[in-house]
Amino acid sequence: MVISSFIGILAAELRLRLLALNGKKVTIINNVDKPEPKPDTGEKKEIEKDEKPEVLEQKQEEVSEVIPKTPVVSQPKFSFAIIGDTQYFKPGTLGGYQTAVSSIRKINPNLIFALGDLVSSCDKKQKCEEKLNDWKSVLGGLSSKTYPIQGNHDRIGKTKADSAWQEVFSLPTNGPSGFSELTYSFNYENSHFIFLDSEKPEEHNVNKIQRDWLERDLASNKKENTFIFFHEPAYPVSSKIRESLDVKEKERDALWDIFSRHKVTAVFSSHEHIHSRRKINNIFQFVFGNTDSFDHELPARGMAEYSYKGKSLGFVEIEGKQITVNLYSVNGKLINSFKFPS
Repeated sequence: MVISSFIGILAAELRLRLLALNGKKVTIINNVDKPEPKPDTGEKKEIEKDEKPEVLEQKQEEVSEVIPKTPVVSQPKFSFAIIGDTQYFKPGTLGGYQTAVSSIRKINPNLIFALGDLVSSCDKKQKCEEKLNDWKSVLGGLSSKTYPIQGNHDRIGKTKADSAWQEVFSLPTNGPSGFSELTYSFNYENSHFIFLDSEKPEEHNVNKIQRDWLERDLASNKKENTFIFFHEPAYPVSSKIRESLDVKEKERDALWDIFSRHKVTAVFSSHEHIHSRRKINNIFQFVFGNTDSFDHELPARGMAEYSYKGKSLGFVEIEGKQITVNLYSVNGKLINSFKFPS
């Protein structure tokens, strides 16, 4: 009995030592060995708390991979060229106009706008048609995307000149009554383009008939950019002061008020044989007045933000609501670049 008890105790101690060698703490209760319970330190709860954000982050990443990202909408991009006065144009020669057209071909704009005084005079219908057709022939294939407006030299013959113009050009006919293909508008990409006649029925004025039509046209316009073109500047800065729309200030102011109320993007004119930039009531007026003509004097200090004298053309780039107005020589050399809004 004593020997067997002694053997039992030795066996128990032996098991205890073997378990200790394996790193386990044990106690003997009724001769049954159990692992020693761990103290409740809160470590387990802290670990669980730490794990939860990791799991949430992983789930968020998984969700973000399932839900597609909002696509980046590309802004409309296009360009247009501007041809100023070309009244010195002579067919069969290599003048400023022909050189400018060659440069425009290389630039390859989407649209081309000619701002009046295409020819030196236009009084008799047949002779006028010949001059305008000669002017148009220089463009060749570019004529299909060219939109001209009348200047004072183009309308010396009044209604006869109007008839010649309508015969030579195929332009939109959505203007007011009596102004078919002389006053018109159209949309292109994200922009609206409006062309007014500052010479009909008389010089130096965009009359009330056109202004009423303009109000309706702008009221229905949903495009984010609006560009307006007419020959004589509303606010001349040099040699054509008191020979432009400023002759009739009340009518001029009524026109510009329409531009302001409808938040027009920019206005383009010619008539003064320089290039100039001026801001009036938060609207930029750009003059491109000499592509093939004689030079006028540059404006006095403070009359324009920028000006240039010499034969030139315009190249305007549109990217969404970002507008870049470039001035090039007729030979295609970049002279100035202006971007707005800044």
